[in-house]
Amino acid sequence: SHAVLDKRSINVWLIAMLTSNRESRYRAVTFIKLLSRLTLVDLVDSSTSSERFSDAEIERFVRNREETFNSIRNLPGLFPAVLALGKGLETLSTSRVLRYVTASTIRKSISFFVLLLDFFYAIFLLMGYRLHVEFALSYDSVDGPVNYRDYKFLSIPMNFISGYFLLKEGITVLSLYLTSETLARRYCTSWGNILDVASAVMVLSFGGTLLYNAQLLENQGFVASITMMLLWLRIINQYKIMNSSFALFVYSVKEVIRKVKWFLLFLMLIVFMFSDAVRAVVAARGDCLKDSLIDDPYIQEFCSDGFVATTVRMYSVLVGDVSLEYFQSSGAMVTVFVFFSFFSIIILFNILIAIIINAYESTKERTREIFGRARVEYAAHLIARKQFMSPSETSDFHNDTFVPRSLRKCVRAAYFAISACALFAVEYGFAGAVYYLMLEQDKDMIRSLMIVYVSVGAVFNAYIISVAVTTLFFQCEQSNPSAGGKVVERFMRGLEKAVTLFHQLLGFNEDMALDLSDDVDEVKCLGSE
Repeated sequence: SHAVLDKRSINVWLIAMLTSNRESRYRAVTFIKLLSRLTLVDLVDSSTSSERFSDAEIERFVRNREETFNSIRNLPGLFPAVLALGKGLETLSTSRVLRYVTASTIRKSISFFVLLLDFFYAIFLLMGYRLHVEFALSYDSVDGPVNYRDYKFLSIPMNFISGYFLLKEGITVLSLYLTSETLARRYCTSWGNILDVASAVMVLSFGGTLLYNAQLLENQGFVASITMMLLWLRIINQYKIMNSSFALFVYSVKEVIRKVKWFLLFLMLIVFMFSDAVRAVVAARGDCLKDSLIDDPYIQEFCSDGFVATTVRMYSVLVGDVSLEYFQSSGAMVTVFVFFSFFSIIILFNILIAIIINAYESTKERTREIFGRARVEYAAHLIARKQFMSPSETSDFHNDTFVPRSLRKCVRAAYFAISACALFAVEYGFAGAVYYLMLEQDKDMIRSLMIVYVSVGAVFNAYIISVAVTTLFFQCEQSNPSAGGKVVERFMRGLEKAVTLFHQLLGFNEDMALDLSDDVDEVKCLGSE
């Protein structure tokens, strides 16, 4: 146990085993789990000294454990090796070692700031596109009460934010691909990443066309609705990385969808079966040929030339639209309705409820593993982007081997340029929305959405300013402790506390602790006995 909890025992052999054959990977994962479970009780189990649970020993144990964990965190190639575990990453992600490594990466001030910045950008992207569409819906042109086509205070932020997201995705994929095609393929086939990229592409492709021809919305209404749903899914995907409680519901839905797919296929076949049965009954009675019944809605649906109308009518019964007059035209129709309602609503829906409950319970038991894996993957992608754009650093993702440093410097410059442009574009959109609210206009929906946009922008600006001011102050305080005076220091402490409360309000700080001394109280209790 003492040899395990020693930073000198940690070396590149651990990475070599994680990337070797199945047996070696299993042994490496077992070692990390053993190190994670190791406590002071395990180290002093054979000792009879009265000082074995003293404060000094506890402090020394916590210090040694932190040094050992840091040695693992600083191993070159750790994140690529961990990502290559595939499904085995879920069980390993809940270990104390990997939670410490992940939290140490994400909780860095700049990393956490970028995480929240992306979350706000996703909200601005959704609100901007929603208002963009509302302008086209409310006016024959998008000018409205202000010449919006000239100002473009919503479309400019949308385009820059979309470009910012796409550039980040491109850098991540390239860095992963240079390390392993498997890692890149796994990243590109993740549904969350596919939806994120699709949302940005849709905004860039179809958002700008509405500026010059609002009538296009009639032809692209389906595209606009799909784009808004993708933007909502982007926000959900962004938020689940930061809040484990919210992530539980997201992963529960994914698990339910995965487990009910064959049930849904069976339910669809049942609906088709009874739709054909109803159609056969109506055709046998000759109702479709009677001119006197041509205006009857029952005839219009069940005798429709299209296949969808009858199917939709039967599906509506499942969701509660049970119009009995549609099924009382004959004894055969009543029989079909009774069998369909009993079999589908009473039997199949109860089976569906049982499947959903079982899927939710199983997901609830695995929520720490699933959330831990998502956090590890996010931290790995963060490191991949950072090292790709930092030519002076040694890269874990093999960037030095394939990509010239000059090219990486150019990519870094482009990334910072578009990041700055996106930030300034958001401020331009915020100013344009404030100016719009000062105008008199008769569109309540647009005004309400614009108020929401301005409110989010105000929170965003307050957060940006608070983080920037407190960061600069505490950096200056380290070099000159007497700078600012006590009044300014108290104000900055209060501002820092406000930022922390904002994080806690949205659940962003959940599971962010480094979790190195959570078992100290238990050890102290053992020592007192």
